[in-house]
Amino acid sequence: MNQDNIDLVKGSMARRRKAATSVLEPTAPTQEEIDGLFAERITPETDLPPLMPLFRMFDVPCFYRGELVAECGKAKSGKTFFLSILMAAALTQKALALERIDHTPDAEEPDKASPDITPLRVLWIDTEQSQQSTQEILRDRIIPLAEKGAGDSSSSPPFSVKSVCDSSIFAFNLRGLGFERRSRMVEVAIKSLRPDIAIIDGVKDLITDINDAVQATFIMEKLMALAKECNCCIVCVLHQNKSEADRNMRGSIGTELTNKAFEVFQCEMIEESDMFKVTQTYSRRQKMKPKLYYRVDEEGLPCECADYQERPRDMQGRFTSTKVQHTVTPEVKWESFNRQYIVSDGDDAYHWNLRSLFEDAMEGRTSRPFRHFMAAALRLSHIVDADYFYQIVDEGIGKDIISKMTHPDTKELWVELKENLLPF
Repeated sequence: MNQDNIDLVKGSMARRRKAATSVLEPTAPTQEEIDGLFAERITPETDLPPLMPLFRMFDVPCFYRGELVAECGKAKSGKTFFLSILMAAALTQKALALERIDHTPDAEEPDKASPDITPLRVLWIDTEQSQQSTQEILRDRIIPLAEKGAGDSSSSPPFSVKSVCDSSIFAFNLRGLGFERRSRMVEVAIKSLRPDIAIIDGVKDLITDINDAVQATFIMEKLMALAKECNCCIVCVLHQNKSEADRNMRGSIGTELTNKAFEVFQCEMIEESDMFKVTQTYSRRQKMKPKLYYRVDEEGLPCECADYQERPRDMQGRFTSTKVQHTVTPEVKWESFNRQYIVSDGDDAYHWNLRSLFEDAMEGRTSRPFRHFMAAALRLSHIVDADYFYQIVDEGIGKDIISKMTHPDTKELWVELKENLLPF
C-alpha cells in the first residue's frame, strides 16, 4: 500500500472517530431548542380543543379527529365491508349500528345526528384491489347502503345520496404505483382535500418491508402528523398474521400501528356461518363491549343481525365441538368424547381414565397454570362444557391424581400431578 492510500485510510478513520465522539459528547441545548421543548408542555390549565368523535356505535363514541384508527383482520374477513359501512354512514346519518355525531353548536341533541347534518368528506385510498373493484364497491355497495340508511331514518336527508357522492367521497386507486409515489400521493391527497376521515387500504403498501422497524416508525409518525395537522381521522387497514391463533397485525408496521392507534377494530368471518363480526379490541377512551354482527343480503349489502352464539375456541384458537355434555350419568354419550381416555368396567359402564388424560394435558410438565392445563385437557378430551370439566377436575382431586395451588409470586391458580413438587 503506497503512502497516499495509507493517508487516505488514516483520514477516513480520523473522521469516523470524530463523528463518533461528536455523537457521544453531550452538547449544551440552545435557547431555541428549550423554547421548542416548552412549546409542547401540557399543564392542567393548557387550553386544548376537545376530542371530537365522528361516529358512535352502540352509544360509544369512535373514530376521533386527529387520531389514527386501525382496522385489521384475516384475509376475506370483511374488512372492506366494514369500510363500506363507515363510508355509507359518512354520507348519511346511519349505516347499520354506526351513527354520525353532530358537533354543530345549534344541534338539538348533543352527540346525535340531525336530519340536515352535512355529509362528511371522505378520502379512500385503495392500494390492494383493482380499479374495477374499487368502482363497484363505491357504486354498488356504498351508495345503496347510504340510501338504505337514509330511507330507514325518521326523516329523509334534504339531499340525494348520489348527488353528494362526487363532492363527498374521493376514491383513488393507487395499486399500480410504486411505494414512494403512493406514500407521496397519500400526503398530497390529505393535505389538499382536507378530508374529515381518510381511509388507507392497505397501509403496508406505503413501505417496502412490513418488518422494517425504521420504515414502520417513519410512516406512522408521518400519518400521525397528517392527522393532527389536517384535523382528520386516518383509518389504516392491515392484515393480521396468517396463523389462526395469532391475531396480531403483521410485521413491525403492525406493532407500530397497534402502539400508535387510538382504537383498533378487528373484522372476522364466523366459521360455519354466513355472518361477519366487528370487535373493538382496543380503545384509549371508552371501550365498546358489544360487537357488530352482520351478514350480506341478496343485494350484496351488509345487514345487521342479532347477537350470534359462536362456537368456543381452545387456547390455540381452534374451534371445539359444539356437542354439550353436562354430568357423569348413564345417559352420557361417551362416544362423543375422545375414546382414547374412556375405559370400561364391563356391563356397559364407562368412566374417564383421569390419570392418562391429566398427564397428557400437562404436556410433559409436572405442573402448569390451570388455564393452560384446562385448554389442553378440553382439546384432548373433546369436552366443551366448562361446568362438566370442573366436575371431573374435582373427581381427579378426590382420587388424589392432581391438586390445585396458588403460585406464591403471581398468585395465579396452578395444577400439579400428585407426588410431584411445583418448581417455585
